Amino acid sequence: TLIIFRITPSDESYLLTGGVISAPASSSKKWDSSKCAVIALAAGYSLDIYQVFVGSLRATGYNGHIILGVAPNISPDAQKYLEVNNVTTKTVKLAKKCTYYNYTQHNGNPLVNQKCAEAYPDYKIQWGRFPLAMDWLNECKECTDGVMLTDTRDAYFQSDPFQAVTDPANSKLMLFEEIFPNVTTEHWLTDIPVKLCRNYKFGPKPMICSGSTMGSREGILEYIKVMVEEFDYWKDHKECRSDMVGDDQSIHNYLYYSGRLPNAVAIPHRTGPIHVVGVEANIVFREVIKQALANGHGKDLNEAEGWVNANGFHGEAEEKNWRDWMPSKYNLIDPKTGYVLNFDGKPSPQVHQFDRFGMTFYRGTWMKNMLKEWTKKNM
Repeated sequence: TLIIFRITPSDESYLLTGGVISAPASSSKKWDSSKCAVIALAAGYSLDIYQVFVGSLRATGYNGHIILGVAPNISPDAQKYLEVNNVTTKTVKLAKKCTYYNYTQHNGNPLVNQKCAEAYPDYKIQWGRFPLAMDWLNECKECTDGVMLTDTRDAYFQSDPFQAVTDPANSKLMLFEEIFPNVTTEHWLTDIPVKLCRNYKFGPKPMICSGSTMGSREGILEYIKVMVEEFDYWKDHKECRSDMVGDDQSIHNYLYYSGRLPNAVAIPHRTGPIHVVGVEANIVFREVIKQALANGHGKDLNEAEGWVNANGFHGEAEEKNWRDWMPSKYNLIDPKTGYVLNFDGKPSPQVHQFDRFGMTFYRGTWMKNMLKEWTKKNM
């Protein structure tokens, strides 16, 4: 049994440098990565997105299944890259017309402006990715161990996430908390839709990210089944329908906190195989921008942001010491590697929502050099 003591004071600087105490690893049999699967809808992306996501994952030594939903018109270079890196691609065609609609307009006609998968026109694409993932997992008979459902555009890997799970027997469904109490379920993304649809009030509880979820094959299949059941309720009730892009997270949190996911374990922020870094990243990015403005780099915050994106967090080109890309006061990375860290000082296996660090990170020196290293490892 994993015992984790969460430390959650409200001070932001402490949250960024906090600690965690965990019990010794379980002796239960670990997952075999070759029998695991990383599954994502990744349609409409350019080659560089796949290089970061797939390249970083393969560079960890992960030799399991990667299953990605891609667009019918995926570029030849991207398709070739995925083939070389042993990625199973599933072509996702969009429906000519969605049967899901957002809500009824004043004239009595339904508003239909969503994208839906051809296979699941009853669900807007943000929901449709879940039954698609169920289909792809059911088709993979060799995917018998751990499974990760994840976003792709804003995620990369620093170690094999499945080998970071020390107790698979008690990890049927792992949900991952964002930084608490900086963001809670009182945020409008969860509070308003769930209150309108289900008349349910969360209170200030840790926000759980729906973009990356892990578990056993059976646990993930059961999770998707329950999610789809809830999608059906929401689409059939006018007070639940909306054009909101992120309401899968509203539903995700509602199901967990209302007890509909009995096998789920919520992993405290920055302690597990997935580190949802978005809020922390934004705190750091915005603080650096304010400091740049104070130092005279721009007339306003927009200009200062452009300066930071061009010059890095340290205020200068980082070619010489490119691994140490973040000021040490945030205690968020290893300056020797540039890896984002969990509280135990080890690299976070997956870093999710890294785009909140801004273009200075995503298009910057560290990522460019790491792409070269990942490519070399994967040759």
